Amino acid sequence: MATAQVNNFIGMQYAREGNEYEKEDYNFFNQQYATSSYIDVADHNLDPALILKPKDDNDVKSAISYAVEQKVGIAIKSGGHQYSGACSCSGNNVQLDVSNAYKDLKIISNPTIPVPDDRVLVFAGVGNQLQDFLAYLASHGLFAPTGQCAYVCLGGHGQTGGYGQLGRSFGLLGDYITEIRMIDHSGKVQIINKDQNAELFYAIRGGSPGNFGVITHYTIMVFKAKSYMGIENTIKTPKGPVKFQGPRGVKAFWLYNENTLKSLLGFVAAMSDAGNAPRGRDLCVNVLSTDFDITKLFPSFKNDEVWKGLQDTVFRFFPDNIRALLAGKLPPVIVLYAQWCPVGDQQKYDESTDAWFQQFRNLDNFKHGCVHFDEFPADMANMTGHWVFPQRREFPRPYVKRTYATNSKTLGKDGWVNTLVGRLGKICDPYEKLDDANERPVPNPLYDNCKLSAQIQCFGGENSMFYKNGDGSSAYSWRDSTVLQTVDCWYLNINDPNHKMSQNLANQWQSENDGVMIGAKSCFSKTDRRVLWGSWGSWVMASPDVWKTYYEDEAKYQRLGKARAAADPNGTFTANPFAVARQS
Repeated sequence: MATAQVNNFIGMQYAREGNEYEKEDYNFFNQQYATSSYIDVADHNLDPALILKPKDDNDVKSAISYAVEQKVGIAIKSGGHQYSGACSCSGNNVQLDVSNAYKDLKIISNPTIPVPDDRVLVFAGVGNQLQDFLAYLASHGLFAPTGQCAYVCLGGHGQTGGYGQLGRSFGLLGDYITEIRMIDHSGKVQIINKDQNAELFYAIRGGSPGNFGVITHYTIMVFKAKSYMGIENTIKTPKGPVKFQGPRGVKAFWLYNENTLKSLLGFVAAMSDAGNAPRGRDLCVNVLSTDFDITKLFPSFKNDEVWKGLQDTVFRFFPDNIRALLAGKLPPVIVLYAQWCPVGDQQKYDESTDAWFQQFRNLDNFKHGCVHFDEFPADMANMTGHWVFPQRREFPRPYVKRTYATNSKTLGKDGWVNTLVGRLGKICDPYEKLDDANERPVPNPLYDNCKLSAQIQCFGGENSMFYKNGDGSSAYSWRDSTVLQTVDCWYLNINDPNHKMSQNLANQWQSENDGVMIGAKSCFSKTDRRVLWGSWGSWVMASPDVWKTYYEDEAKYQRLGKARAAADPNGTFTANPFAVARQS
């Protein structure tokens, strides 16, 4: 191993330059989510001079001292999932990978702040992956609103919000961070909360992730599942009277077809446009191209007999020419996550809630291509596990991302459903591979070379906690949003002879999406609203054309810039351009 370049650092150090083995080590640990996702942007160099993996606070302090002395920047990585590469850097700058250093998890039994009876405080290290954090909570009968990707770590997740399936019913994970432990630019440990360093507490939560200091731990207020079981109620159903109590969920998937997708997205639009859905309802629709491993979401299909049943449904649902195109592969699928939790003034599962679930049950048939429909009761500690996505990415390819947010309440009237279905179908609908008569296969470069993963979720409404928690106490943006729409277009790997062509097709397709999903005449959003965890396009945050898409107004941006200047006076934590500019 090469001589360590940071003194008094006991963790591993990997330098960009070195002998053959040292370079191989560096390349291995430099391979991260963004490195293989965002290769189409030439100016996003993600090769730091040093990768540092600290063991403890002392290592972090040594890394900060090194950066100050060498006048270089530090990019901080917890899980490395930021799509644009904001947790890495280039030039002489260094990456501080804290994923192995801070994995503490402990319930605070003697809190020093008031804690409601339905909640407890958890002290959590930023290196914990969501799957481990949720498993820990579940073991104690607890839950929290988080994202769904198993391998995302708490560090960046908390700073960018923590968007996930419980977004309407409980809001963002970051809404429940009550205290932050951080090592600052001078190597001092800071305790940050609403009473101590209040402006920094505001700014870290949603302001400029990774650019204030090295966050080591959060104190998070989480929920007791036993407090969210509601009241038993008997309602009339087509099958007679049925007793219900506690949260309820639906996790289902259909073979891709336009009619079913239009129905499900129609439910999203109707729920969003009405704006008065009870707080406890959460709804998310996903679309995934051919070749997605459905057993990751529905493990029962690993069973040979269950898989044969799926193949039989495919055989009966599609005509001969489509089956010939698929050649035994699983066709594209539509996946539904729907959940109700008794909260607030709706403690009973009543007829209106049953009618909400019934709209999904009405699609549970062969006519609509339904393969699996699982409706189940579960307490919230176990419910959250149903929504976890247990792999690092949908397809083993690079991709071009788009995440759009809207505050529209006229999605149905504006034709958003048909427009989105038409755009998604160009990549994933197997009928796009047939001629105009739907008889013979014809070349279709977009369908042949690209894949799709899409996620569309309700967040808004007058009862939504995503909306209500947006009270200005944190910097998370666009809290009046009604729907978030994430669409990723996956293209061929760089060693494939058609790589460049497929990359160009993916970029062109996404640019066309921009034209119909954003703008004054758009069916989705009249303004360009982006989120930090799903960033795309230019990463030069100092440009007004960029920061205006992430922050509501200049006053907020200037406020965050002043907090940045106070916390990072020397630019120690400014290792790449995706950072709010420091303001004097």
